Amino acid sequence: MPKVISFINYKGGVGKTTSAYHVACSLAQHRRQRVLMIDIDPQTNLTFLCAEIGQWQRRRDRIGTIKDLYDRYVNGVTLDVNRFVWRDAVVIGRNPIQGLDLIPCDIDLLGEDVGGSQIVGTFPTIQALKQNAQRYMKEMSFLNRVIADTGDRYHWIIIDCPPNLYLMTQNALHASDYYVVTAIPDHLSTIGLSILTDKVRNIGDTISKASTLAGQDGGRTIAELGAIVFVKVRLGGSRITTTHQDTMAAISQETFAANKVIQKYTTELIGYSEAAENRVPVWEHNSDNARRVARNNEYPEITRQLTLKLRR
Repeated sequence: MPKVISFINYKGGVGKTTSAYHVACSLAQHRRQRVLMIDIDPQTNLTFLCAEIGQWQRRRDRIGTIKDLYDRYVNGVTLDVNRFVWRDAVVIGRNPIQGLDLIPCDIDLLGEDVGGSQIVGTFPTIQALKQNAQRYMKEMSFLNRVIADTGDRYHWIIIDCPPNLYLMTQNALHASDYYVVTAIPDHLSTIGLSILTDKVRNIGDTISKASTLAGQDGGRTIAELGAIVFVKVRLGGSRITTTHQDTMAAISQETFAANKVIQKYTTELIGYSEAAENRVPVWEHNSDNARRVARNNEYPEITRQLTLKLRR
């Protein structure tokens, strides 16, 4: 079975999608791994890093997106996940990155993402409580079903989550082996890291209780924190600014972050934006800025360190 990783943060603009994309590209291109990207963020940015909007619109109208898969799941229709997978989704010139596939997202998923039952409240009978728990577990199990339907076709599944902890993100955390948090090493972006890990743990506790009440005990309930990746690290000349250096050092010493911080980081360079506009990983773009970034070997090294951490 594949290793499943969710990229999460409930703060936007912290390189979550850029990181998910580049790690997936590096796994496929540099390590010859078969990778499926699943975009569940209604902003659809991961999808648009792979394909231009016209391609996506035609495919959405002809085949569908993760939203259509979700509708099939809710209505009890056979998922047929294979039909919705966009094969070889990232193309360099005329050559696709082999083994890198995508299930695209859709802004229409937004209305579904704030839903979700609760298992708290007053219930007249034990049977009513059990039935509510079963409904809750069904809502939490959509992505488990999607991933189960992919079988053994992939080594890795990378899920790009919305910047929240609503229904779809909880689905991803329930379906994943690990979650990866990206963070800019400044006060505002990192102050919530320990809170985020606590909230994920609480979601896991709720799923565990609901699973027991629903008579579905057994198996993993929530992803483990796999890694923290620092992004957009600010340089002063050729050196990291003192503020960012001190913040990264401080976070690395926190109990929740023990052995979780990836030692390689990404820098705040324009090459990433230029590559994104051309829908290619930064090492495949030929601008001076992108080549400058590529020489730093940031995401390939982040990917190497991630595979070591997450395969233990």
